[in-house]
Amino acid sequence: MDRTWIGKGMLLGSMVLVACSDSTEPTPDIIRDPGALNILQLAQNAPPLWNSQASFYAIRGEDREARLFFQDAVGGQGEEYLRLKIPGASLLARPDGTPFAVDDSILITVTVVDVQQILFELEPSGLRFDPAKPAELEIEYEEAGDDYDQDGDVDTEDDQIETELAIWRQEVAGGVFERLGSVKFEDLKEIDVELTGFTRYAIAY
Repeated sequence: MDRTWIGKGMLLGSMVLVACSDSTEPTPDIIRDPGALNILQLAQNAPPLWNSQASFYAIRGEDREARLFFQDAVGGQGEEYLRLKIPGASLLARPDGTPFAVDDSILITVTVVDVQQILFELEPSGLRFDPAKPAELEIEYEEAGDDYDQDGDVDTEDDQIETELAIWRQEVAGGVFERLGSVKFEDLKEIDVELTGFTRYAIAY
């Protein structure tokens, strides 16, 4: 699947705005307990993950990124699952509040929390990004299939669920989830969100 910005630009006319807030703030009144939120599941026939974790050093002044993939038919690197992009001007402050200078670096890790769920943890917690140049998180949900409620058939209920899909943030394991402002490209089966900090993120409804 082609995920270039050119391809996305051609789809701008059909994109769905889930919300329009900065990712550091919850959309008003959209806060749910874990038991009241449906985290999207991968389909039973989804390919295994090629990598369930990725680490890299983000450097102030350099564009860096990490990606997670599914396996292809022979166990190699297949379709992209997640992409985290850290623009060079994005790093603002370390978890202890120390500001970043040019060429300063920090180790960033992206981890799949549950291989059956579209749920990820980004570390280190407390890392801050410049709101004017935030980090960018892109998550694909094509491997969830079209039976989003996993009731055995694809129907109008699944169509409705897709319109409700968004990226949700969970500050601590077991805590409440908050829906973030994100952009959904249904033709690409992808949702993108801008981040000014790290925690857990899921595609859910």
